[in-house]
Amino acid sequence: MAAPIHFYLTFNPYLNNFESGHTQAHEFYNLLETKLKENAQEGHAYWGKMIAKDRDSRIEGDKLNKIIEDNKAAGNSTHIYITDYTNLWVGKVTEVLTNRASTNLVCLDFYKEKKVEAWFKITDFAILTYTPEDTASKLQELYIDNENHDLKIDGLSPFTTGIRLPAFVQDLSEEAYFDELDETVPSGKLLFKYHPALSNSNSKKVLESLHHYAFPEAMYSKIPHAAKTELESAELDMVEKRYHNISRNAFNYVKALEIVINDLTIHHLKRKGFGNEFFVKPDSMPPKLYLSCEMDGLVPINKWHKNYSITQLIYLVERCVEQNNFCFKKAYQNHKHFIQFLTKDLVQALKDSKMLEIRGILAHNDSNAISEQDAHVMRNLIMGIGTHGLIAKAYQSFYFEEFKPLTQVSGDYKKVDFKELLKKAA
Repeated sequence: MAAPIHFYLTFNPYLNNFESGHTQAHEFYNLLETKLKENAQEGHAYWGKMIAKDRDSRIEGDKLNKIIEDNKAAGNSTHIYITDYTNLWVGKVTEVLTNRASTNLVCLDFYKEKKVEAWFKITDFAILTYTPEDTASKLQELYIDNENHDLKIDGLSPFTTGIRLPAFVQDLSEEAYFDELDETVPSGKLLFKYHPALSNSNSKKVLESLHHYAFPEAMYSKIPHAAKTELESAELDMVEKRYHNISRNAFNYVKALEIVINDLTIHHLKRKGFGNEFFVKPDSMPPKLYLSCEMDGLVPINKWHKNYSITQLIYLVERCVEQNNFCFKKAYQNHKHFIQFLTKDLVQALKDSKMLEIRGILAHNDSNAISEQDAHVMRNLIMGIGTHGLIAKAYQSFYFEEFKPLTQVSGDYKKVDFKELLKKAA
């Protein structure tokens, strides 16, 4: 199954009159937040694609709306990626209007007296990255390989030229940002999910610490946005020494691990084109996974964008291995170390740490039943504080060759005779 096609736009942050670092995208976020608080189901706002007043529009509104409809028919939301090359935002687009003035549209006053050739109706909005380095890294995952462009581009960058905006892009990660929200997200809107970068000046400090001490940038770029938000929120709380929230933080860490394992199993199968070969029964509790369409009421995992529990995922992988499932073998032919990690190392770690039992308690807001020490243990095990973190181990096993240099030296050094050294020391 081909990756969904999305839209990509850039904007100039120096056209606004806001304070440094606060752009029209931040203002748009605030506007949409207000509208969603008034009506979460119908709330929306329009982002405008501007052109010079002496230029004529060449955007084909019908083409853009057809992409939205095609994505919807395939069970996917349509994203619009918007960047000023420092921040990268993603919005959920439900409609595109062309040849339309801002009159009677919910939009920023910023657009007054500016020529707009297309309005993107956005019903949810979130920040993905907020440093030039991380934004450049994420842009490399956006590529162009579709019939809407004559050229193919393996990955976008701040220096990409020769494409007309909005560009029609695909996303290597194929994250369903707006379709995988769990019941803890207010009103089912990603915008309402707390993100430290939008409210705290220490967020960049936290990100730097994560890169330096836990996840090198190459590894962190592979972590799904939802997991990053959990990790950064919890680490910000630790940096600010608000330890009264340590149990809530423990839940953040466990959820982050859960999201990562979902990404390396279910999402990997989807990205490899096998999303229609595995099935889920969405009306069971919890939703059950199947290797074939063996009963009524099952839908392909491509059509159901929710996360599964770690135990469900381990059970799925074990069944695939036992039954020698062809699609699974094809998808994981280069990831055998990860299968070993998931079915052996992770299983043992979960048993020894009682992590799943603790997750169940925290999910029901019974944080008083978890000691502060045990909450810290969850952080230690998942982040790698004083030990080899489970998230890092998951990625090192999945991308075994890519991350081998993290723990293996490459220089040709003279071999040391340790016995001889000990003799001299004696």
